[in-house]
Amino acid sequence: MNLTKNKIPLFIVFGLSFIIGLIFLITPLTSKLPDGLEKVSKHTVGFTKKDDFKPSVNAPLSNYTIPGITRKFDTKRYAGIIGVFVVFGITVFVGYLLKKRRKNS
Repeated sequence: MNLTKNKIPLFIVFGLSFIIGLIFLITPLTSKLPDGLEKVSKHTVGFTKKDDFKPSVNAPLSNYTIPGITRKFDTKRYAGIIGVFVVFGITVFVGYLLKKRRKNS
């Protein structure tokens, strides 16, 4: 695929819109059951039941909840959208650093 400089912003906007659309469509289908790691840690190893197990850093969006939003259905969607933009921002920043490093060498 050959992207010119004029088409790159359109490609980025379309890609982000597509991913956000997928988040809105797929979020209702997510499982309420614990994932594999949580299931193994609870039933096999048992470290989630110990009183001394406390995370060293609190997660910013723990359990996909956002303070101020009461409907659980909406919090998963918004947490997913925030995650997409955080990962996109980190990717753009790393790309900028790599491009800057390539110009300097």
